Amino acid sequence: MHVHNQDNIENGDAYESDSRHAYLEWLAMEARLLRIELYGMEFAAKELTPCNTFAGNFHFPAGGDWRDVPPPSTRAETVMRAVGVQMPEVR
Repeated sequence: MHVHNQDNIENGDAYESDSRHAYLEWLAMEARLLRIELYGMEFAAKELTPCNTFAGNFHFPAGGDWRDVPPPSTRAETVMRAVGVQMPEVR
């Protein structure tokens, strides 16, 4: 499913330059490619997600809620820059 709905963009941000949308796209492809790497091509489009790994408490801290930690959008640009995504220039 491909989603491109200009009406859903908040604060007048352009869809093509909004790092939140780019991050979501990047994460989806990263997950797809990692599933292929780990489990084979037949798992490319499946929503197979490991649970109870050492990273689990990052989003769900013990005794807390996912809203108690910074939201994913706060990490979008940092993560994409770290892996070498070419970010658009700010105008």
